[in-house]
Amino acid sequence: MTLFPYMSDSTIYLKQGILARMEKKMSAAAARIAARIAARIAAHIAARIAEIMPTNIRPRLSEIMPTNIRSRIAGALCSIMLAALTVSCVSTPQEGFPDPGVDRIRRETLYFDTLPDALDGYRIALVSDVHLGNNFSVERLGRLVAAVNREKPDCVILCGDFILNGAFIEPFAAEAAALYAPDGMYAVLGNHDFFDDRAGTVRALRSVGIMVLEETSAVTPRGLQIAGTNDFQDMYPASAFLADTLRQGFFTVLASHNPDYAEEGRGELYDLMLSGHNHGGQITLFGFAPALRSDYGQKYRSGLVRVGEDQIFVTNGAGYGGVGWLRFRLFAPSEFAVLSLRRSVRK
Repeated sequence: MTLFPYMSDSTIYLKQGILARMEKKMSAAAARIAARIAARIAAHIAARIAEIMPTNIRPRLSEIMPTNIRSRIAGALCSIMLAALTVSCVSTPQEGFPDPGVDRIRRETLYFDTLPDALDGYRIALVSDVHLGNNFSVERLGRLVAAVNREKPDCVILCGDFILNGAFIEPFAAEAAALYAPDGMYAVLGNHDFFDDRAGTVRALRSVGIMVLEETSAVTPRGLQIAGTNDFQDMYPASAFLADTLRQGFFTVLASHNPDYAEEGRGELYDLMLSGHNHGGQITLFGFAPALRSDYGQKYRSGLVRVGEDQIFVTNGAGYGGVGWLRFRLFAPSEFAVLSLRRSVRK
């Protein structure tokens, strides 16, 4: 069952009547579930209205408006609200700009007291969780790569979960080969990459000039040290080994697919940590993601997180997790991030 059949390329299909197509494609089972949810919401709204309505008015309302009419009105209001929510979570590209393959390009500026003058203004493109093949096409990946290049970053960091399974690594590498940044392209593996075809993923990425960092580090031509660790929950990173590879005296960015690694108390290894994995929750309501896979609740859902003096930035990622009709996003837009590093102003 595909509840949102075109959500992966919503920017193309919205103007072709996606909402009408969704209504036609929705299965009877999904419709029944939606009706039950709407009925519960309607009952909840009615109960809240009854609580705040003066007691002397309640009998009159029941006399002039039968229960079935009140239920229909409440249900209609819920349907209108749900439709508005659906439209609001489908993004379209800005007019006059090429489709970037994601709902948004997230541009952030991060400030550090320890940033060397030579790196002031340094720009990192962070791409994660493409999951190529899981409702994410090769053609869409090409648009994403082109959009990253248009941002003209100093370096590109790919933060894992590139593919649905090993069959997609060669197509992924073929498109990723077009990425360009003067300080190079770097990658760490995610849990999907590791378990589906670790050796094939590493080989394919390295063959197109992307440096894969597995418990190791590299220093860019401009003097930024980039370190990479394996996915925290699934691959048990060897922090001691990683620490041995780091050079002293360099501003260090650590790429870790899973942001839970920040809780290991190894902040001395890095100045900034970059992660993905959580998809921004993928399906969220009022900032809460019920299916977030983290041992620390909503803490690392999305955006900049501070743990003591450590800074961790978590991107929503570009693609989708889940299977079947769950492959869509709600209030967790797909993205890639462009992070500008700036030196804090000292008084």
